[in-house]
Amino acid sequence: MRFIREINEAWRTQMNAADHVRVWLAWGFIFGAVSHVGWTVLNGDLWYYGPAPSWAPWFWYGICLVDFVVFWMLLTRPRVGIAMSVATMITTLVVNWTQFPTFQYVFNYVLIGLTVFGVIVFAVTPWLWAKSRWKL
Repeated sequence: MRFIREINEAWRTQMNAADHVRVWLAWGFIFGAVSHVGWTVLNGDLWYYGPAPSWAPWFWYGICLVDFVVFWMLLTRPRVGIAMSVATMITTLVVNWTQFPTFQYVFNYVLIGLTVFGVIVFAVTPWLWAKSRWKL
């Protein structure tokens, strides 16, 4: 995992504030993918979709794979990664808010967290686009 060492070294010496935020966002996409898989393992059914449409697991696992690509692009190709992060968040938020009855049984902290993360991505995108310089 040499890239983690490279990030750590660059954090102190080469990155500006926009680069720091971009790295944090990249790890946010990893958190989303890992937490989704963790939730399904914890609940014991990898293909459970509850009141959602039957294609939901395919969508969610597909987004998990995309999250890893977004992570890598944010670190290695900043502008491609920034564009992919916006597209991924738009897709994920539109689908989750319109297709799934997410508040049917309980307050959905996952969707609220996803929405907050999306708002952060949208809010910092212009700044990251203009000011991010560092890349792996």
